[in-house]
Amino acid sequence: MTTPRVEPYGSWKSPITSDVIVSATIGLGTIALDGQDIYWSELRPSEGGRNVIVRRTPDGQSTDVLPAPFNARTRVHEYGGGSYVVHDGTIYFSNFADQRLYRLVPGSAPQPIT
Repeated sequence: MTTPRVEPYGSWKSPITSDVIVSATIGLGTIALDGQDIYWSELRPSEGGRNVIVRRTPDGQSTDVLPAPFNARTRVHEYGGGSYVVHDGTIYFSNFADQRLYRLVPGSAPQPIT
């Protein structure tokens, strides 16, 4: 066992870093309503900062609807605006990697539209 030491204020090394603190947190983003479903985006540090679109249905089930590696984020709206919209269950989003717009129909893979 190590012997306790007295160190000047602020000079001791902590095993608790800012990375440890934020690695398990998520950031909540844009909320959208479509019929009785609620959608929102989650910024997930554990997935390399990917923005995932999540849907909650009236029965309380929450599901990720945007598959990896897609990332609903755009450089155009970094200071406001939105990276996705939902209409009749279809999601239109900007993918961060290529800045293209995609259509995501339930039960299928995202398809580029630009």
